[in-house]
Amino acid sequence: MRKLLKPATGIWYFRAMHVKWEKQSPPNGANGKNINLAALLVESFQDNGSVKHRMIEHLGAIEEKFLASKVRNMREFHQGLFWTVVDKKLDHLGLDPHQRTRIEADISQMVSRPNEDWALWGVTCIPRFDP
Repeated sequence: MRKLLKPATGIWYFRAMHVKWEKQSPPNGANGKNINLAALLVESFQDNGSVKHRMIEHLGAIEEKFLASKVRNMREFHQGLFWTVVDKKLDHLGLDPHQRTRIEADISQMVSRPNEDWALWGVTCIPRFDP
């Protein structure tokens, strides 16, 4: 969402928030083969003719292997864990509803939101494979 702002300097500029995806290596001591895909909320703004970027919030991360997993229950379970973290962070930011909906839509293009019974996988543990 773009907002036209006029700071104390008297110069008008645009400000927009968007989701940036970043591949991150696991922390030291973790399995080096797994790569996390992190969703970052970034603010872009124009100031005196140049575009600048500022990270607002690290919204969440998910291992890439869970996005490509053919075990649907496991994939949905980890997507659900990811969305639980993202929802808490977005709640904390207090964005307006239109802005939040747009950001969630951007995120869901990369990590789909699972159906409501995603959390049952940890209880049932019956793998269901996609064709």
